[in-house]
Amino acid sequence: MAIDDELFRAVFGAHPAGVCLVTAAGPEGRPSGLTTSAVIPASMEPPLLIVGVGTGSRTLPAIRHSGGFAVNFLAEHTEWLSQRFADKSEDKFTDLDWQASEHAGGAPLLPAHHLSAVAECVVHQEVPAGDHIVFLGRIESATLHGRAPMLYHNRAYVHLPVPALSGTATAD
Repeated sequence: MAIDDELFRAVFGAHPAGVCLVTAAGPEGRPSGLTTSAVIPASMEPPLLIVGVGTGSRTLPAIRHSGGFAVNFLAEHTEWLSQRFADKSEDKFTDLDWQASEHAGGAPLLPAHHLSAVAECVVHQEVPAGDHIVFLGRIESATLHGRAPMLYHNRAYVHLPVPALSGTATAD
């Protein structure tokens, strides 16, 4: 017998996770995005990460359309961005000065001052998994912004004494 939704949330709420915005470009470059903590590293050779996207998400067709996505790892004190992208509204990018990725099918890259890091990916593989689609993304470019990460634990944003990385690094 499978566990119920409440226990599922409680079990994974007991495990702290980073908060990310997964973004993609839909038709005509229309930006799309969602908030998730379901991002994990998968492989160093080739460099792959795993991200889960709900089958009802508006971002799913954008990822499929463009063949790429960006994982914008939020920096601490950006709860408002996490909440905005968790909403179902279509105007999530209003007043955000984002740039289109050159490496991830035009996926929106959020301003560096909101991020601890960003990974620009192309879809390597897509796997159905219950009410989600699991994407393996091949990381084509990545940037560290030197800020402490946004964390989520027990259904709340938390700020741990995590030192920020020093400096900024980019690889592509």
